[in-house]
Amino acid sequence: MLERLIKFEVFTERHWGWLAVGAFWVALIASSLLAGCINSPTAKLVPMPPQEPDSIAWAGPAKQNAERAKGMLVGRIKEMEEYWLYDDPCGLIMILRHGCDGTVTYQLKLANDSTERIVYAFTPAYGTFSLFKGEDAVYLWHRVVAFKYQKCREQQGMNGSWCDYDIVDAFQSDFDVLPIADSARVAAIRKAVGK
Repeated sequence: MLERLIKFEVFTERHWGWLAVGAFWVALIASSLLAGCINSPTAKLVPMPPQEPDSIAWAGPAKQNAERAKGMLVGRIKEMEEYWLYDDPCGLIMILRHGCDGTVTYQLKLANDSTERIVYAFTPAYGTFSLFKGEDAVYLWHRVVAFKYQKCREQQGMNGSWCDYDIVDAFQSDFDVLPIADSARVAAIRKAVGK
């Protein structure tokens, strides 16, 4: 009888071991499926060519944007990738509630035959993003302060409210990406204000 109990205990230990391994794999597969169903707060890429401003926009905001821009390049997007350094991190609960209200950052390498330029684009979480690799256009950029939100949140928990930042070239408006046909007009506007 003692031998039967010992065999039963050995069988039970094996049984629990296999059950634990099985439960681990079921939990892993279930969490993977659940993670696949959660929409991350990244922008939806919807490639769209640059839009021509109408006459009212050229008289006001498009003209002012061209005058205030830090730089201009007629070229194409050579590379485009998500860039998390300036993203505003969002916790799992907020992702599940679609409550992320920060921005998603893309780093773009603009290029023509003689120049390359790194420019950043900030788009709302869960929004749309219309730029795409290979897009030819007139690009205008502005100098902006870009906070390193992930680093800021980590530091603020320990030592106060100071937040690290960089000053970067970035797109600020829909009028920062214009059709190539507008390159002469934009160059004339910029020349008139001494840029």
